[in-house]
Order: sequence, then structure tokens, then C-alpha cells
Amino acid sequence: MKKTLLIILPLLVLNICLSAQKDELITVKAGTRLIDYFPIPERYLYSEFTTGRILLKNGNYSNRKLNYNHLAGEMEFIQGRDTLSIANKKDIGLVLVAQDTFYYDKGYVEQLRGGKIKVGLKQYVELKEKQNLDSYGVSSSGAATTSFGSIPADGNFYKLTANKDLIFKRTLQYYIATPESGFILCNKKNILKLFPQKKDKIKSYLKARTVKFDSKEDILRLADFVSSL
Repeated sequence: MKKTLLIILPLLVLNICLSAQKDELITVKAGTRLIDYFPIPERYLYSEFTTGRILLKNGNYSNRKLNYNHLAGEMEFIQGRDTLSIANKKDIGLVLVAQDTFYYDKGYVEQLRGGKIKVGLKQYVELKEKQNLDSYGVSSSGAATTSFGSIPADGNFYKLTANKDLIFKRTLQYYIATPESGFILCNKKNILKLFPQKKDKIKSYLKARTVKFDSKEDILRLADFVSSL
């Protein structure tokens, strides 16, 4: 059996977050550290680094002690005294940790349902606002609000002290995939586009039921229905 040692690099992107109540807003106050708002038990999916396997698209693999860093959006492993993340993500086939399966598709997607129609979950932290302090020390967001999907970072990013109030939003997004499509955000428009030959039956299903596209249970039931057609 072949093994390969993956190229590694420091953390680069802050884009996917810990399991949390969706739409929760977190304000990191000016003069405080981001890391203080996300303690270690919340930062990682597993309570400790767990034996797992990184499978590459070329068939090679690497066994590592792995843990998923929600805050960084990275699958990490320990090498010596360093905590490192996987590079060359485009070469990843899938990552197996404990009983869980992850794919990489513009971010790590945790598989919730297997088979020909897969359902996956991405968890995000978005930087929604940077608030300036006025002459009285009161925060104000200004006329325009800029939304960021990710923040350039390095290994010491989380220890930095914010010089402005930063408002983050926790969001859960559900995705659906076929062997041909890859993972696509699960909503009515995309479902109908993905299965044009089943459009009428899917429309009838959606009309007869209230389907919340931010509900894990509703998405799984919808995927089961489409699979049965």
C-alpha cells in the first residue's frame, strides 16, 4: 500500500467555524483578542487529535492524528511541536476522521448523507462589520457595511488584538451533491436546476410541505425523496 507525505503550510484562511447556533452574532471588542472569544473546546470538532486518514485523488494516502479547526476552517495535524494544516487541497479526495467523512470543495464539507445524492454541511464565520470608535469611544458602523467570507491569517492571527470592534456571524449552510455536480448550496432554485427531469415531482413535494433549507432534518428528508424518484 502506498503512502505519501502531504505538503503543509501555516493556517491561511479564517472561513469555517465551530458548531454553533446559526445566525449568532459575536462582537470582538477593540483592544481584545479574537482567540479569547473562541476557547479551545469550541475551536475544535473533537476533544483531542484523533487518528484519521487523508486520501488523495491519485490513490495515495497519509495517516495522521487529525482534528478539524472550526474557526480556521482547516483540517489540522501535529508535527513535532507545530500544529499544521493540509496544503494542496485540490488534491484531496476525502478525509476520514473517527466515523466522519469530509470532502474538500471550496472549504471542508462534512458528509451527512452518503450515496448518489450526498448531503453535506459547511459551517462559516463571516466578518460582517468593522466598527469605528468615535471621539467618545462609542462604536458606529458607518454608512456602508462590508461582508467578508474569509480573513487572511497566519499561525499567530488569533492572538492579534483588534483595533476596531469586529462583528462576526455564525452560519450553517447545507449542500447537496451528485457524482456529476459536486457540492451545491441546497435551495429550491438549485434543487430544481440539478434535477430537471424530476422538477414537477419536486415542486409538488415542496408545495405540500414546508421545507426549511437551513434545517438538517428537512434537507435529509428532501434528499431521500429525490433519491426515491
